[in-house]
Amino acid sequence: MVSIDKSLCTGCGQCAANCAVHALVREEDGTYRCNKMFCFRCGQCVALCPTGAASMPDLEAPVEYEPEKFDLDPAVLLNAMRFRRSVRRFTGEKVTREELDRLLEAGRCAPTSSNTQSVRFTVLDREFEALRPQIWESFADWARRENRKLLLRRYESYRAAPDQPDTLFYGANQLLVVTSRYQIDGCLALANIELMAHAMGLGALYCGFASWAISAAPALREYFGITDRQQLCGCLILGRTNLKFRRTAPRNPANVEWR
Repeated sequence: MVSIDKSLCTGCGQCAANCAVHALVREEDGTYRCNKMFCFRCGQCVALCPTGAASMPDLEAPVEYEPEKFDLDPAVLLNAMRFRRSVRRFTGEKVTREELDRLLEAGRCAPTSSNTQSVRFTVLDREFEALRPQIWESFADWARRENRKLLLRRYESYRAAPDQPDTLFYGANQLLVVTSRYQIDGCLALANIELMAHAMGLGALYCGFASWAISAAPALREYFGITDRQQLCGCLILGRTNLKFRRTAPRNPANVEWR
């Protein structure tokens, strides 16, 4: 919970003026306190306080702002977004635990509704090969129900050579499954992770087929903790790639209505 050190509080009121739920209350001596009944622990007061009076002792220590470490050139950021690509050719070499931790940190930093932080990350690594056939079988069952004959050919190709790179995971052997109480929260986390993967020179692919397969199989839903309250937000294939993109890919103009 938010704690305010009265010896550091100058009474500037920046925290209270910014608080979305009016949880910061001015005391008679001009300092502020947090009404814990209203606070939803967004941490904005901690980030704003010019003297560091506001803190959340039960959580990690905040990182102080330094322009050279935090500020991004908008043109460079936009070009990074333009240049990132979905990867469908992986070498089979795994992403290291240290790299995975950095990717997950990027996901953890994504915004969540009312700061619920209900996003859950499951890294399918050690058990990938054991789950891979189950995901494929569920994918095939879904394709049959939907009469998707072209997709069933992918399954048949996998069955003919299960030890070769397939057209579901493309030679990768790590899968990140993201669930959340609110789907948009998990999607924002996935976007952060995919951009970080690009920045780290790793390959990443949003795998809708894996999402469909997992959603369609009760055993897989249970394995990944998917319930009515914890929704599947998406799957991201991760790995190393030897693809070297030389330029951005063309896109259509933005579909915009100005009103």
